[in-house]
Order: sequence, then structure tokens, then C-alpha cells
Amino acid sequence: MTYAQTALTGRTGFRPFTALSRQIARDLEMREPAAGDIERNSLYMVLDGARVGLGLGTPALETLKHLIGYTRPDDWKDGRTPLAWPSNYTLAELAGVTESGIKARLRQLRTLGLIMPRDSAQGRRTGRRDDAGVISKAFGLDLSPLRIRYAELRALADAQTAQSRLFREGRQEIGRVRRMVGQALAQAADLRLTGTHWIALQDSIERVAAIAAAARAARDSDAYQAALDQLPEVEDQVSDTLDRFMFNDDLDGSGSKSAPSIHIQTNPDSISNVQAQRDCSSISRGHAPLEAKLPASPSNSTFKARPPELVEMFPTTAMYVNAERPSWADLHHAASRLRHDLGIRTGTWVDALDKLGPDGATVAIMITAERQARSEIRQTAGAYFAGMVVKAKRDELDLGRSLWGFRTERMAAH
Repeated sequence: MTYAQTALTGRTGFRPFTALSRQIARDLEMREPAAGDIERNSLYMVLDGARVGLGLGTPALETLKHLIGYTRPDDWKDGRTPLAWPSNYTLAELAGVTESGIKARLRQLRTLGLIMPRDSAQGRRTGRRDDAGVISKAFGLDLSPLRIRYAELRALADAQTAQSRLFREGRQEIGRVRRMVGQALAQAADLRLTGTHWIALQDSIERVAAIAAAARAARDSDAYQAALDQLPEVEDQVSDTLDRFMFNDDLDGSGSKSAPSIHIQTNPDSISNVQAQRDCSSISRGHAPLEAKLPASPSNSTFKARPPELVEMFPTTAMYVNAERPSWADLHHAASRLRHDLGIRTGTWVDALDKLGPDGATVAIMITAERQARSEIRQTAGAYFAGMVVKAKRDELDLGRSLWGFRTERMAAH
């Protein structure tokens, strides 16, 4: 800044010119027709949305809203000048700050090109209106820049709204996938499954969450969206890990070859005993497979669900079962493949396992597949299955009653 500029700005009442202030002044002189009428009350919401993009501080925004409040709706019609003339003392009293604080706020508003000073010869603010309420003569703070830049401010507000929505919905999606991973790890822990593949799930979602957090801190929408685009890969990783290491009889919890995996148990407290019984049931033809452990029936219906009969009752599932005398492990594998073909999301499947257990979730899949094959589902199989899970969470799902219905239909058909 030169000496002349320093001397000029040091005098009371003189303000430096800027390229932005000169552009706005030229627009005011031209009475830019594109500005048109502005709804005064809409300015409050637009300015709230554009604040971050403008770099406008909250205190300065508060005073700007106070200035808008001193205008009348008709002042914002095309051809008129929205001008306010409250003193700094009045604005300070309204905001509960000092006059020096108000001067700092007004200085920021001028710097950002949101107001233009229209000073009298004495530098005082004053004005009057005629009988129709139209400003006839006034000196003070001209708010016309808000009307001239309205389209720009609205675009900034829309962009900020879109970004805020992206961040909000992104946090929800990250939370959903993180919950899915947590449920998968909890299920694995309950079934005493171990291995680095389970830890890898946690690492994957935390990596995506960290990238998203950094992008959000930098307010980089593109980088944030790129992080969200990785979430389906994490979901696929969860799905693949569940199918390979939780529903695979050839692997034990650590991924080693062994006897049928302990994941098929419905009572983790008596693993060895139930495992022996189920091993026997899947090998020996002289013993019937164990009944399923299903959630409590709201109608107190009791159905002794055994794999061979269920395969007969649900022909759609039967196509996915190769064993001559199927066990629950066979049905679990069939359900795992069925859920892919039915388009059921991994998160919904994990929710079902968490609430219904492997047997109950399998029965729910079988019911869904059969109703889909009969065209009894109005929406999608995934939505129908998700509805069953929601009912289960409310303790309203009655698998026993549904199974009795299918058994009655099969007996009537024969």
C-alpha cells in the first residue's frame, strides 16, 4: 500500500476501493435487469446456505440479517433500492456487542461485496419514505449487492446444501457398513471363529472411514464421494468372508481343513455336544437330523422343522441342495447361495443371522424364495426378506406359523 493510500484510509469515513466493490458499483449504475424482484424472506435461507462458500462469519451474518430486517419487502422489487440506515449504536444494541464489534462486522460485509456504503456529506445514516412507503431519500447501507448477486448466492447455497446432504448421508452409509462389519465379527466371535480374514473386515471399513473423514475436513466432495464408492467393495468383502469362513463345512474357524465347522451350532454353550449330534445326523441314516432352533413364536406355534421335510416343503430351495439326506449344514449353504440370487443385501443377511440365528435365517430365506417363485411378493425378494427381519426385531415374526401353513398346503396337495 502506498503512502497516499495509507493516508487516505487512515482518515475517518474513507474506505479503500476494491475490484469487487467497483464491479458491484458498475452493476448498480447499470441497474442489472437480470436481478429482478427478490423475495426478501428468501434471503435469510440463501445466506445461511452460502455462508461457508462466501467465508462469511456468523457474527457478520447476524448483522446482515438485522440490516435486511430494516428493509421492507417492496424495497426488493426491481427498480427500487433496498437501503437501511440504522446507526452503529442501534446495531450494537441489537446484537449485544460493542460499536467496534459492529464496525468489524460491517467491514467484513463490505469486503465480501455484500453491502455498499452510501454516505451523506457528513457520513451519517439517515433516510425517509413517502406516503406510499417508498424510500424517497436515504443515506446508509445499500443492500442492492444481495439482489445483484442473488443467483450466485443461491448457487453457493445449493452447492452447500448438496455437500451437507452428501456428508450426512455418507456418515449414515459408513455407519451402516461399520455396523454390518461389527455384526459379522460379533457373530464370528459367538461361533468361536478366528482368522486374519475377520480382522481384515475391520481394517477395510476403518480405512474407508479415515479417507472420508479427511475429505470431509477438507470439504472435498469429490474425494468424499470416492471414499463412499469403496463401501460396496467392503460389503462384498463381508459377504465373501461370511460365505467362505462361516458357512463352509470344509473349514474350521481358523480356515483349516477339518470336520464340519462349528458355525452350524445354535447353542454356543454346548458346542461339543451339539456338534457331535449334528455330525451324526448328517452321516448316519439311522438318525433323524436335529430340529431347528427358531425364534419364539408369537402365536406359540411349535414346528419340529427337520431338513428333509423342509426340502420337500420348499421345492425352490431343494434345487440348491445336493445331499440325498440333507442336514442343517446343507440348508445353510443353500440359503447362502439363495440370498445372492434373491438379491438380499449382506447387511440384511447379517441382521437376520444376528436376530434369528443361522437356522431361523435359513428358514426365512426358504420362505422368501418360495413366495418369490409363486409370485406372491409384490415388491422384491430383498424387500420382503428385510421386512421379515424388521418383524423379528419387533418380536412379531412367526416362523412356526408360516411353516405350519406351508406344511398344510403340501399335505392338501397330496
